[in-house]
Formats: sequence, structure tokens, C-alpha cells
Amino acid sequence: MLISGFDNDDVERDIKNIQNQYGFEFPEQYNNFLLKYNGGKTPETSFRINKISSDIKGLYGVAKADPFYNYNFYLDKPFFLNFLADGFVPIGHNSFGDFILIGIGENNMGKIFFFYHDRAGKYIELTQNFIQFIEKCKSTKIGKIRSIEERIEDMRILGKEDKITPEKLQGWQDEIDNYANLKQIELVI
Repeated sequence: MLISGFDNDDVERDIKNIQNQYGFEFPEQYNNFLLKYNGGKTPETSFRINKISSDIKGLYGVAKADPFYNYNFYLDKPFFLNFLADGFVPIGHNSFGDFILIGIGENNMGKIFFFYHDRAGKYIELTQNFIQFIEKCKSTKIGKIRSIEERIEDMRILGKEDKITPEKLQGWQDEIDNYANLKQIELVI
């Protein structure tokens, strides 16, 4: 699995604050992952485990993690508190808004689960631990990122110049900006 980890300054302090505030402990393997990578973006990453096929957009971090993948963004949200009450902590999500969770309860500690956002209360076990989960995830290295000019030319060749809108141009620029700063590395715990 490839990951583009977040800045890990102040991670240990934030982990302790979250655990103290919400009364749980991250399982050891996931805690070690947070200390080393502080979560990260995982573009072009997917898994197929126990009849569940999904992409995974990123794994959550703390402190200086990207806001969309930062526990501080999710704390106190009703779904987060519901997961906690059920003995789970979300660790990531896919492009459809479904969650990857880690067990924090006595009977599920450290196990990884999948939760469809539109099937409340159904937790599907994926693996026995975090390391097994990342070993089953497959990533493709992001190659060359096409420029806006190249994309415009492709649209012209296809005769779809009328589909080039300011919104599409901005979307392309956002994608370029997002991928240009990613440094994918092999996730090793």
C-alpha cells in the first residue's frame, strides 16, 4: 500500500488528548501508524476483502493532518460518537462516504471493519488487525499528471469543447494541485 503521509509534528500529544477526552485507546498497531505517518492520502488504492471491494481515499490523522482526513474535523459529530458508543473508531473512508473502522472494544480490539454509510448498524469484519488490512490494500503509483492544456486539447480532439466550463477547469486545477504535492511511499509499520 502506498501512502502520502501528513506532517507528524505534535502527533503524540494530540493522540493522548483525543484518547483522554473520549475515553478510549487506539490499538497499538494503529497508534504506531499514527506516530510514523499521521494518516495520509491513499489515491489509487483499493482492497477486496470478505466480498467487500472498495477504494480508500485516505487514513485519518491528528494535529497537522489534512483537514478532510483529520480526527479534529470529525470529533463531536454524531456519527463519530455513535461509532464510539458501538466500540469503533473510523480510520478512513472511501469515495462513496463509507467508513473503514478499527475496533476499540473488548471483543473487537484492533480488528478492522467496513461500514456502509447507508446501512446503519452493520459492521462487516475485514481483518484481524491493521497490518493485515494494509497488506491487503493495493495501490498504483500516480504517474504523470496531465496539464490543463493537455486536457483541453483532448476535449478538442473528441469534439467536446463545449463541455469545458469554468467549473471543469477549476476541478482540473484542483486535481493537479492535489496530486502535484503527493509523495507516495510504501506504508511499512
